[in-house]
Amino acid sequence: MKNILRDIKTAMKLTSEIRKARKAGASVPQIRPVYKVPLVDHMPAWRNTIESGLTWELGRDTDRAVMGVFNGLPYEVQRRLEFPPDEPMAWAARARFWQQELRPVLPSKTYHAVMALFANWYAHCLRMRKEAQM
Repeated sequence: MKNILRDIKTAMKLTSEIRKARKAGASVPQIRPVYKVPLVDHMPAWRNTIESGLTWELGRDTDRAVMGVFNGLPYEVQRRLEFPPDEPMAWAARARFWQQELRPVLPSKTYHAVMALFANWYAHCLRMRKEAQM
């Protein structure tokens, strides 16, 4: 009950102050709602990257191997990989990054299959962005 009375008292006080300000010729203050948005800082995850869905096509072992490479990367690099590149040349840099990280870890045939999937997907993403800008 005290909260309701306090709210009514506050509303009456604000209304009185607004009326006084309006009579004095001042601009009327605006009341805007303020929303609290919780920020969740999560640990980066392989499943949050654009590449994660591609490796399933090559089998569970390949997916786990690439996921292991991702999990071995520094935190900052993992966070960056969770977001798609903004510029066209950044897609090429991302492909070069995966080349450097995957070549020493994966067998040759698997490495080439993974990189072909990634390159094909990056090209698809670039085409879609280009079409969206037209």
